[in-house]
Amino acid sequence: MQFDGQITKDTLRQIRDNLPNVSQNQQIYDSITNMLAKKTIQPVPYSYTANFAVSGAASALAAGATLTVNINIQADADFLILNQTYDVNSNNSAKTASNVNIPNIGILMTDTGSGYQMMDAAVPVAEIFGNGQFPYVLPNPKLLPAKATLQIIANNFEQAQAYNLRLAFNGVKLYSFN
Repeated sequence: MQFDGQITKDTLRQIRDNLPNVSQNQQIYDSITNMLAKKTIQPVPYSYTANFAVSGAASALAAGATLTVNINIQADADFLILNQTYDVNSNNSAKTASNVNIPNIGILMTDTGSGYQMMDAAVPVAEIFGNGQFPYVLPNPKLLPAKATLQIIANNFEQAQAYNLRLAFNGVKLYSFN
């Protein structure tokens, strides 16, 4: 599927028709089918964020730690992830263009509603998230139905470095009306 950045009924049909025919995708398939039956689909830009950080001197993602954050998709609309970005600093240190951190943190994501795990093992943050200037654009947009939960497990593989990590899932909420 070639995604051109526009969210139309044809785009949604392509996403639906390219879903692998497995039970984990049934909820997404049904959600897109229901949207396509509506007269109007209105995409509204939105971002959901997983925050593995705390204010102050201590980091929420300590050296060697594993933490889980759940993102609950709001009930008002399905959410289509178009790209992913991250922001990181070590122990709340000041950031400049010359001291960009590339953390040794692995991410494992699961759509808990369907049980679909998006990777077989933790993947380094920098391989599946970009920065604000150069976001990681998904090869195919990922639709999360309203009320779904996206679980993100972060593993800090550093033995001596703590991080504040924020992951952003950028896309559009898809409101549909008759």
